Amino acid sequence: MTNFCSFIQDYPEGEESIMGRVRSANWKPLSNYTPIRLELRSNDTGKRNYQFDFSSALSPFFVLSENALDVLSDILLPRGEVLPVLTDSKRKTFLGYHPTNVLSGCFDRENALFREAEGRFLIRKPVLKVDNITDEYLFSIEEDISRVFVTDAFKRRVEEAGLLGFDFSVEIPTT
Repeated sequence: MTNFCSFIQDYPEGEESIMGRVRSANWKPLSNYTPIRLELRSNDTGKRNYQFDFSSALSPFFVLSENALDVLSDILLPRGEVLPVLTDSKRKTFLGYHPTNVLSGCFDRENALFREAEGRFLIRKPVLKVDNITDEYLFSIEEDISRVFVTDAFKRRVEEAGLLGFDFSVEIPTT
């Protein structure tokens, strides 16, 4: 159960979702991006408010408050692109974030649970090679078009800043 609301995309029929567009871009910057319209989704108790700094409902496209971007800009800007989004919030500004920081050689094929189909990996349980993780904060891997990984250093920065809406409950095994 979460007390934080999140955003979903409101897009016309026939238009590709931002999740699909980001996955198709394969961790490269988006071309011909126009701001997407976001709709506020209720939290698990049915309430709707903008009292959060991060929404991952459209992962691997994320929505950040302007405050979160200010606090984490030294981490986020070199590792992805910040994109405008449209919301109905009157007091708080939100921005889209598309990670583009891909690392090679981090996926442990021997210990992960996955299958390969149509040239893509369908990863059920990722396992990462810790010695090959060369970024100290945030990264994705070539084999997985949907997950973004963060380090303990990133988690510490978020917690020290008191940012709301981040979920660090899933730990990824490493070898």
